[in-house]
Amino acid sequence: MADTVFKDQEGWPKMLVDMGDGTYAPRVVAERSQNISNKFRETFEAWPSAEWVETKANGDIVTVDGNALGASYLVISKDPLSAGTETFIDTVDDFRMPVELAVGLHASQVAWGQDLSIEFLDREFIGSPPPDLAIASITQSTTTLTVDTVLPHNLAVGKRIGVRDCSNAIANYPSLVIASILSPTSFTCTGGPNSTIPSQTIANPAGAKGFVFFRPALSNSRNGTSMHIENATATQGFFYARASAGDSLPFASGSGNALTARQAVTVGTTASVALAASPYTYAFVPTSEYRLTMLVDRLQWSDTLIDSLAASTNRVLRTQVVPNSAKTYFLRLKSRSEPSLTIPVGQIVTVSKAGATTATVTMDRPHGLVTGDLVVGYGVRDVGTGFYPALTTATAVTVLSDVAFTVVWGTSATNTSYGGFIAKVNAACPLPGAITMSVQSAVKTTLADGQHQVVLVGSTTWAGAAIGDYVNLVGVRDTVTGASIGIDGAWKVANLSTTNLTLVNIPGYSPVVPDFALINCGGGVIKRTDLRVSYVRLLDFERQRVEMLPRPTGDVAAAVPVVAQTTVAVTGSVSGSVAVDAAIGSPVTAGLRASNANITAMSAAGDSVGWLGTMIGAGIVKPYALPEAGFNASLALTATTAAAIQAAAGTGIKRHLTALQAINTGASAVDLIILDGTTERWRLPLPPNVPVAFEFPTEITTTAATALNANLSAAGTVRANFQGYTAP
Repeated sequence: MADTVFKDQEGWPKMLVDMGDGTYAPRVVAERSQNISNKFRETFEAWPSAEWVETKANGDIVTVDGNALGASYLVISKDPLSAGTETFIDTVDDFRMPVELAVGLHASQVAWGQDLSIEFLDREFIGSPPPDLAIASITQSTTTLTVDTVLPHNLAVGKRIGVRDCSNAIANYPSLVIASILSPTSFTCTGGPNSTIPSQTIANPAGAKGFVFFRPALSNSRNGTSMHIENATATQGFFYARASAGDSLPFASGSGNALTARQAVTVGTTASVALAASPYTYAFVPTSEYRLTMLVDRLQWSDTLIDSLAASTNRVLRTQVVPNSAKTYFLRLKSRSEPSLTIPVGQIVTVSKAGATTATVTMDRPHGLVTGDLVVGYGVRDVGTGFYPALTTATAVTVLSDVAFTVVWGTSATNTSYGGFIAKVNAACPLPGAITMSVQSAVKTTLADGQHQVVLVGSTTWAGAAIGDYVNLVGVRDTVTGASIGIDGAWKVANLSTTNLTLVNIPGYSPVVPDFALINCGGGVIKRTDLRVSYVRLLDFERQRVEMLPRPTGDVAAAVPVVAQTTVAVTGSVSGSVAVDAAIGSPVTAGLRASNANITAMSAAGDSVGWLGTMIGAGIVKPYALPEAGFNASLALTATTAAAIQAAAGTGIKRHLTALQAINTGASAVDLIILDGTTERWRLPLPPNVPVAFEFPTEITTTAATALNANLSAAGTVRANFQGYTAP
């Protein structure tokens, strides 16, 4: 029976659990007070924890990890050999709105057919999850899948579903979204979390038609919101909200088809960052922090880079469907494998070819395949030319018996080999985490600290996993009889050194086997999908009107941060506070740019340029220049040969003559000539013994990078002084 809902004295819902004997017992749930100083904080230093309730599927791992650089994180690791399972942890405490949640979540990998989620839910559930629907007919034309159900499906556009157990495995899509409703027993799908479905033709199979299963967006809770990572792109999230047991409403980057097809939103990456790449050092941290703000009138998801000065990026906002503020909520962190996820169907005992490309594969158990099923294969020991390299392209089989089949594998050869595994491909869903290298030999030892260690030699340099990742060994079998050597199961990567892969046990989860010396063997390695959570912080808060208290001048505690939500454009001019012909008031101080040398000329006419001043602040106004840029030259001129008043300046720099004084001490009159290089710019007759002086209001200016020269029109004796400045 379902839990019974009563009200407490304050009108809040109180859950009573059916004890099965006609009596009910209260379900005790702690609630955090609405006080920002009373926080929920979790850094996952130990596990199990009294703060959380764990629900774990067989084969999955829930443990804490991290041993260096302050890294500590919870690992929820999915079994790569199982489908249709989920593992989650729930906070023991409940929280009332409004709340602000921050989660440091990251993952070893993301994959189509696996769903990693953060869910903030109330504890009232909408009955039992709906049962799977039997399919009467299933067909596909190009990218449109059409499904007819035996009974009315009661589905709606945008619902999250999948298909399982169809005899034509290419129809077993692990995740779809309803695109259209054709009738009470018929609907179509064109895509899902992993984009548009593959274009292919599916005729209604003669065998089993399969079932439609439901993919919960909010764990069947009446109120809540969630963020899912459920495809092979680490920067795409899927967000949902539900209020008062209504439909779960997806968020999307658009409307219309964007809501009914993909429902994808760009998010910060879920990739883990390894703080160190040293053997036996496990120090993963997240790249992104994911945040939920849930208020009485809106909810919003955002994310930010960890330990970054960059601002948060808002991802989605929902105001029309907001969870009920009268409820209390708990946090759930969940990892789920869909029922039609591609997984291994068994281990390879032997595989052989007799001068052909067709291989005969014998399995360790009934494989469940039918002729025409598509498979991939990994981990066979002999991977060289003509043998059995990783079979990464889905290839059809011909079934010989319940444990044997044939498949085209590699090139023509005569050979028998051992080890590895076969996976049946559903739809076009790849096998998550499959590593293409094959095990060649293994050594098992026990370390001084009691850890169990396995060192595997690979067929080539190991790739596809990192130190700290969890992996599964699958089908590690000796090369004599094909018997298992007993190390299949979950391990943690401790080191990778070219062809050597070192694994250590995960306490409580790895197989226990006596030490052994080197054994030649084959075998496959699958990287597990590890959901890692480095921390959770949850704050209670309320939006309030606040009066600022008087504080001492300059007290930083009195500062109120302001975030500009939009860019403000200044469209008008800025004017002063005092009009023309009014008392001056308090003038604005204007400054100059101090300089003791000419600055670089502006790049183009019309550019803004600052006003120069001397080093003590005296403004420089044309025709005067910086004192350091002025010149004063004295020449004794006797001939028609040009003498330099000032040599050529640098590129773009000119000489400016502002004044001169001269006297002809010879017996005959001569002309004094000022030259721009060799070009005459100014001439003055000088009678004997008559001193002359000139100032040039508009200075005589040379061409840039050209000398300022002077000479006489004929031989004579003239003493002359010249003043000016150098500037662009």
